[in-house]
Amino acid sequence: MKRLLLMTSVLMTIAVNGHAQKWSLSTNAFDWAMLGTVNLEAQVSVARHISIDAGARYNPWKFDTSNPHLTIQNRQTTFYAGIRYWPWYVFSGWWIAAKGQYGSFHRSGIWRPAFEEGTASGGGLSLGYTFMLNEHINLDIGAGAWGGRKLKRTLYDCPSCLNIREEGPKNFIDLDDITVSFLYVF
Repeated sequence: MKRLLLMTSVLMTIAVNGHAQKWSLSTNAFDWAMLGTVNLEAQVSVARHISIDAGARYNPWKFDTSNPHLTIQNRQTTFYAGIRYWPWYVFSGWWIAAKGQYGSFHRSGIWRPAFEEGTASGGGLSLGYTFMLNEHINLDIGAGAWGGRKLKRTLYDCPSCLNIREEGPKNFIDLDDITVSFLYVF
């Protein structure tokens, strides 16, 4: 009887581990809504409560307006890697995340007509909740900020006149992660 129980336990452990959800791919709908920013993130479960992730964002679009001094753009190439802690289980419930991020940016017309371009690196923290919609699809909702150093930076009065208002490195804190992501969990 003990052998039967032991064999059953071993087989159940193999079955659970063989079908456990270990990694996911996701895209953030909020980034897509921010002027068409293409984005993709991969996560891997490394323990019951820990996952690591890496992702990228890319936006090459520039939108001209009827005002020659105003161009709307959120162009960027951004790469990041981080770690998430899940109090319950990976890919379900609450999570808190930390990341390192690097990217180049060209922004104007979103909040003001000034044009800013450069590169930045730093770290960020975010908090969120993941809803399990079915066996493989999850909805990730969260928010976070990042801070660091804008390494090369130039701020112009407008995109067409290119009068330099400020130049040089600068420390910053920025709201960065509004997350409304759909995850496919494998």
